[in-house]
Amino acid sequence: MDLTDVEGDSPTCSMASSMKTWLSDTSKTQRKLSEYTIKTTTAQKEILDQKISKFFYANNVSFLSVESKYFVEMIQALRPGYSPPSRRNLAGPLLDIAHNEVENNLKSQLNEVEGKVCITLCMDGWSSVKNDPIIATSMHTGKQSFLLRTIDSGSDKKNAEYCLKCLKEAVDEVKEKYNSKVFAFCSDNEAKMKLLKEKMKEDDELKTIISYGCSAHYINLLEQEVTPNSILKYIIQIQKFFRNHHQPHGWLKEKGGLMPQIPNDTRWNSQQACINTFIQNYYKYVEIANEDKLEMSITNIFKQSFTLS
Repeated sequence: MDLTDVEGDSPTCSMASSMKTWLSDTSKTQRKLSEYTIKTTTAQKEILDQKISKFFYANNVSFLSVESKYFVEMIQALRPGYSPPSRRNLAGPLLDIAHNEVENNLKSQLNEVEGKVCITLCMDGWSSVKNDPIIATSMHTGKQSFLLRTIDSGSDKKNAEYCLKCLKEAVDEVKEKYNSKVFAFCSDNEAKMKLLKEKMKEDDELKTIISYGCSAHYINLLEQEVTPNSILKYIIQIQKFFRNHHQPHGWLKEKGGLMPQIPNDTRWNSQQACINTFIQNYYKYVEIANEDKLEMSITNIFKQSFTLS
């Protein structure tokens, strides 16, 4: 039966009229399947991939974690239909994109400075957690600092000659890539760096560059000179005892004590940190000693240090 043929006030007519109205309204408001799904376009995926990659780079997270079952589930719960990048993409094209972005930002910030930018280069070396020898060089404009390069020296010996070579390469890079001039060089006061500064005076390219030592290192050396070793040696023994022995460390922790710090030649102000934590833990050490919990050897050290102090 055609609903348009039904007329009058009969129940059949009323039902037909209502059905006709419902069909008419449904055709006008029919929803699309796309309204119930989340679609990620190619452009959106590229943006999301880059956002995720920056998190991994900035926080030094293992690339393998991006393929973790729980990480993938978390991302897909946040955005169904989107799959995070693979670890190969993190280590390849996405890393190149992030590097180029950092380079462009660096150039734009240097270009914002009026006139030719004069750069101070700072160089330092250390061993990584894998014991690989690393040399890092940074640039300072007077207001901002930027990492210029990080080198794994590998089998090359990190002597004055090698550091001089690295410095010359860094000076050339600043000039060619950033159109800036290096006018000063700063490093710590370690033996090979002192020799490097002497060699700079003999080099035609580097002899006009001002060289000076690290102020933090100078202060650290001064602290070592003015602190009586007759007292400091006992402080270090006590600090090591409470830091390296599980039970005494537990007693100190129960009393709300701080982690004892030990002086380190490559950590500036570590000697000051050692003395400061000793002073703040002093009465907690005394409480533990008075409770007769300590062995005789460390108790004797306590008596000697307290007598001297």
